[in-house]
Amino acid sequence: MTAERLLEGLNPTQREAVAHGEGPLLVLAGAGSGKTRVLTHRVAHLIGRGAAEPFEITAVTFTNKAAREMRERAAALIDAGPALGGAFVGTFHRWALDILRRWPEAAGLPRRFSIVDSDDQRGLMMRILKDEGLDPKEYPARSVLSRISGHVNRLEDVERLERRTGDVRALVVARLWRRYTARKKELGAVDFDDMLALVLEALSSDRAVAASVKRRARWLLVDEFQDTNRLQMKLLNTVLSESGNITAVGDEDQSIYRWRGAEMDNILDFERSFPGARVVALERNYRSTAPILKISGALIATNTQRRGKTLFTEKDGGEPVQLFVAPGEREEARWVCDRIEALQTSHPLGEMAVLMRTNAQTRPFEEELTRRQVPYRVVGGLRFWQRAEVKDALAYLRLVVRPEDALAFERVVNVPARGIGAATLDALRSHAMAVGRSVSIAARDMPETLTSRARMALGRFFEILDEAQTQREVFEPADFVGWLLEASGLLGLYDGEEEEKVVRRENLRQLATAVAEASLQGQDLDTFLDGVALFEDADQRNSADAVSLMTLHSAKGLEFDAVFVVGCEDGLLPHANSRNDAEGLEEERRLAYVGMTRARHRLALTAARERFLFGQRNPTRPSRFLAEIPADFLQDDSDSLSQIVGQSWGFDAATTGRGIEGSFSRRLRTAGPQSGGSVGSGPVPSRSPQRSFRGRPIAATVEDADGKGWRPGDRVSHRRFGSGVVLSCQGRGPQLKLVIFFDRAGRKTLVPTIAKLEKC
Repeated sequence: MTAERLLEGLNPTQREAVAHGEGPLLVLAGAGSGKTRVLTHRVAHLIGRGAAEPFEITAVTFTNKAAREMRERAAALIDAGPALGGAFVGTFHRWALDILRRWPEAAGLPRRFSIVDSDDQRGLMMRILKDEGLDPKEYPARSVLSRISGHVNRLEDVERLERRTGDVRALVVARLWRRYTARKKELGAVDFDDMLALVLEALSSDRAVAASVKRRARWLLVDEFQDTNRLQMKLLNTVLSESGNITAVGDEDQSIYRWRGAEMDNILDFERSFPGARVVALERNYRSTAPILKISGALIATNTQRRGKTLFTEKDGGEPVQLFVAPGEREEARWVCDRIEALQTSHPLGEMAVLMRTNAQTRPFEEELTRRQVPYRVVGGLRFWQRAEVKDALAYLRLVVRPEDALAFERVVNVPARGIGAATLDALRSHAMAVGRSVSIAARDMPETLTSRARMALGRFFEILDEAQTQREVFEPADFVGWLLEASGLLGLYDGEEEEKVVRRENLRQLATAVAEASLQGQDLDTFLDGVALFEDADQRNSADAVSLMTLHSAKGLEFDAVFVVGCEDGLLPHANSRNDAEGLEEERRLAYVGMTRARHRLALTAARERFLFGQRNPTRPSRFLAEIPADFLQDDSDSLSQIVGQSWGFDAATTGRGIEGSFSRRLRTAGPQSGGSVGSGPVPSRSPQRSFRGRPIAATVEDADGKGWRPGDRVSHRRFGSGVVLSCQGRGPQLKLVIFFDRAGRKTLVPTIAKLEKC
């Protein structure tokens, strides 16, 4: 396709961005304005008009899914094949990993370094905490690692943290950071943050490496620029060619990852960082109807930290945005599910989503959808690649490909159980340190400090790995995985017809399928394992026809025909942690905006007047964001609103100066006696100690044969089915049966004494 043909079908501002010549370019891409189209056409146009050779183009984004889509669409435009002629299109971490794999010595890494994933990180930190004699409850491994990651991404070194002499906690974290860094070096391993930081080291220490990387990034394109952090920004500046050919595409109104280190100033101050930059705003929206854009646009206009843009659509009409205020969370879920069932005739279930601020809000929707037998999925749950049996199998594969992988060795040397306990591992680590080798290699020495039983067990383990090296040359990749699962004993662990064992066996078979698919795409096991290590939660969205339940953060980058933004209450949206912080409040507003703009045709906002929290029903306050949206395109679907809103649902004058000036706001203000408090003051105490539901007392406790009390709403745990919630109680005493919805096993009816249920 010629360069001129590549501009056809683009609107004027899209064409302006695609055809931009040399020099920095910022594309402010509003929600649904076709940013991926601009990126892919710009890559194709650079090649098509001869401005760039494919190998001179580097395009980076944040998810594998976005990178794959960008690469495939750009390749199709110029008929370049899946490799896109040698251009790099991938995530920041894939980009960094490719550089480190090519020049590990420049970054001080061994030739065959390993990648530490989040589980490995926690395991390392837990051992360090134990060695340091620190209580993991006081210093949770996840929190310590998150703090270290924050410092790295802000370009802060450990010495800076150590200078906080009056901050005991900071000094402890600094000590743990040093131990963690040293341990990774011993293992020849890197984590995700290391990848970017070590690339910077390689670029500064080796001119030849820097020159090669800069040649490959003569034309640099960055997607989701508003989500970049300080470390990523420095990397971009370091590799940027003298011509300054950077194209940054992003939207400050969709910056929702401040907690993850994203620096919105990178997009707000773009012209200061890249003098002479051209700025193009994409404001025509191709996704949503006018009422959705009107309401979401009015909401985000309240923010002060933004460059400013006004989205418009050329589509006529559109359903009004629905608003529903329910007495409680159960009625809220019922109303949403009623609408979902009604919409099934015109929209597939897979094109409907219920968006919420936190995962804790999913339960009533899960139970209601289950009761109605409406398929649904919780997006952002446990990932396939994080399941224990899959990680065990991957560890075996890592040991076959990289025998020196100490983390993989320690994970599975006793899986299945071989009698290799903590004492044996400690002895092996000591020996490895003494001889200066990886524990997975040094263990083959069979040190004399080991018991004869441990030596025999290790011998059998290494026999499997040695045989695997031979079988890998004999079998096709998927068949080899099947052989390894059998030979290692992993499949044998899950013999039997119990549901959990069947599921785990199926997961292991799916791993073999994934290896086969990767092989058909030309990937060897080494490349496949690198890809798995970089796999992200956002890539896990199932394509089945089911309603999606997800957090507002998880919804970023997605779109649906119908969207329900639920829990529009102060303390939920905006979240209690941010509502009294100016910057945090603006990010919460951006989060609400992101949720609203996921909708193509239908949008509904819901809230509950009361929520069941901490064993009692608590009144709520409406989200202040509801006072910031216009009534013109809003349809109030609350039944008998004046009867269900209590005193905590009154807006004060400060929050109703603009926004909803129609019936909804007036009815909220006049529905009952005013509390005198502002919307931001948080939940008010219940005036009655009696817990009630729609005016009736909550169901009484029913005792089982052992005298233990049960009632609907109790959270329970079962050794096989996991955690769940009691939906109803049938009978009492020895005849008591509980109908329970389990998170992973679905609906079950059990006798609590026989099933040995425990309350959570």
